[in-house]
Formats: sequence, structure tokens, C-alpha cells
Amino acid sequence: MPFLIGTRGSQLALAQAEMVRAQIATLLKDDGIKLEVVKTLGDRLSAKEAGEDAKGEPVIGLFTRELDEALLSGKIRAAIHSLKDVPTVLPKGIQLGIFIHRADPRDALISKSGKTLTELPAGSRIGTSSPRRQAQLKALRPDLSVLPLQGNVDTRLRKLAEGEYDAIVIAAAGISRLGREKEITEFLNPLDILPAPAQGVLVVALRLEDKQLQGLLRPLHDIPTWLCARAERSFLRTLQGGCRVPVGALAFLEDDELFLQGVIAHTDGKRILRFKQSGLASDPESVGRELAQVFMNNGAKDILDGFGRTGG
Repeated sequence: MPFLIGTRGSQLALAQAEMVRAQIATLLKDDGIKLEVVKTLGDRLSAKEAGEDAKGEPVIGLFTRELDEALLSGKIRAAIHSLKDVPTVLPKGIQLGIFIHRADPRDALISKSGKTLTELPAGSRIGTSSPRRQAQLKALRPDLSVLPLQGNVDTRLRKLAEGEYDAIVIAAAGISRLGREKEITEFLNPLDILPAPAQGVLVVALRLEDKQLQGLLRPLHDIPTWLCARAERSFLRTLQGGCRVPVGALAFLEDDELFLQGVIAHTDGKRILRFKQSGLASDPESVGRELAQVFMNNGAKDILDGFGRTGG
């Protein structure tokens, strides 16, 4: 049976999956490992449809469900995901077996004029697909016109070049993995624009029973990335937030201690909460839960309830 690795079919997903496939092929000394494109629900729906189902409820596993099904059925041996797309509660029988070394987690600004975020004139049109980015941008620069922006990376850059926007904000990791890092005007400071939980992290999903493959791939598993991502996802899971909720989180390690900062903001930018928490690196989930509780004790529920919180 061929060794197939499942991936979505977007340009970015393919670039990311090929990067990991090459690492796995080198490690296992197997040139026969191939990518298998699996079309997900999120790939088939429009931007509006992708946000919620027919009843108006948030969709869970929008970009992962079909890959999970292919994995569980044995059609593929592994799947590559951007971790920020993966629900915080996994389907039965699936494990996130390998965490690849994290790329730059920051958001990046690309402006038509080459001006930074602080240099952009009042009224400049800035595009982003994320409620989290919208909220923080409006809080930081309420004089800017923050507009919705959909599409893959190429589409977003084309809309910028055609003058629909004066600047766009996008994940630095994605544009760098496409080899277009030179187009970045500015890497945004996480103290100003905190990234999405697990942004920049790629994971190899495996069947829970496939202990053999997990063992073989262990040299690719990056422990610091794994610990930080677990803290960030624990924070999100405790808040019952998904990728469409305006929540940001970023963790870092210092010796045996883990530091986690978080943000929850209303998309109008007028109400924004920022708190930090630290704890043992050996227990990242506890740090995430504790930080979430700090937010809930300080009014986060009012913000989150307006965004259809989910368990995913």
C-alpha cells in the first residue's frame, strides 16, 4: 500500500505539506511517500457559508473533517494541518502525533506604499479576514478603515496590488512558506497584534493506533513548539473559542517556565482585554486554563457570547 499524506489543495497547504513530506521522506529514506489532496468542506464553501451552517451555528472542523475521515478509513497514512485550523477537541481515533518546529508566529503587514502600521495615513483601507486582527487593529488605529478580506494568499495580494486596499494583514508564516517574505512591509509586534493560538505551527495527524509511525517520526517532533501550542490551545479550549472568535494567544519558554499572553477583543476595537499567566512548562494545559479563568473573571464572557462560542 502506498504511503500517502493527506493535505488540502490550496497553494499554501500544498507548499506546507510538501515541506513536511520531504522531511518525512528523508527521515524514513523513502522516496515513495506522496501527497494526496483531499477537498474539505471549507474549500467548497463561500467565505460566508464557511463561517456557519444553515442554522447559523459555527462550523467545527471546517478544514479538517474530510482529512480525518480519510485518515480513519486508511485512505491516507497521515495528514498535515495548520494547527490553528484544528478543533481543540479531536475526533475519536485521531492524534496530533508530531509538531513541526514553529515558524514565525507573528502577523505581518503588507502595504502598497511601503508604510508601516504607524505610518499609514488616517482613513487608509486595511484588509484582514480575521475578527481577532480586526479588533486589535481598530483598538490600535481607530482612524483606519478596517475591511474584510477573503481568499487565498495570492488573491489577497492581488487585491492589494489592484488598489482595493492600502494594506493587508496576514500570517507571516504563510507568506514566508510561499517564498514571498520579501513582500512583507513589517512584522507586527505581538504586544500590539497578538497572533491566533498555534499560529505558525504545522502538525502531522495520525491514527491513534499507529504507534509505529509516531515512533518513526519522533525525530521531527519539536518539544518547545508542542509545549507552547498546548498552552495556547488549552486557553482557547477553555474559552470554547474557535478560529472565528476574536481570541489571540502566544506562549514562550524560559528554562522550566512557560509564559502565556492572551487577548480577547470586541471587533469594534472599543473593548479589549489583555492578561498574562505563567507556570510550569511541564504542565502547559494548566497555564492555558488558568489564563482563561483570569479572562472570564474580568468580563470576557460578554465579548465571547456574541461570537457563537463552540467546543471546537
